[in-house]
Amino acid sequence: RCENFLLTPEEWYEERGFVPNVCFPCATLHDSESGRIAIYYGAADTYVGLAFTYLDEIVAYIKEHSVVTEMDTEIGIR
Repeated sequence: RCENFLLTPEEWYEERGFVPNVCFPCATLHDSESGRIAIYYGAADTYVGLAFTYLDEIVAYIKEHSVVTEMDTEIGIR
């Protein structure tokens, strides 16, 4: 778990549509050789978007902004 969202509406097509200001991931493709990830996502329940990043960047960001406490880990909450 992370304190911030990994995907947030910022572009006009993510902010305007049937359900405005909503981005939701639908599918992810991972290239294991390069570590690159393609994330297909719904934007405002009207459009389909495609975002790219790298697995290492996502893992580092989540670790840096984690809201999971030591007690959460001890009792099995992740």
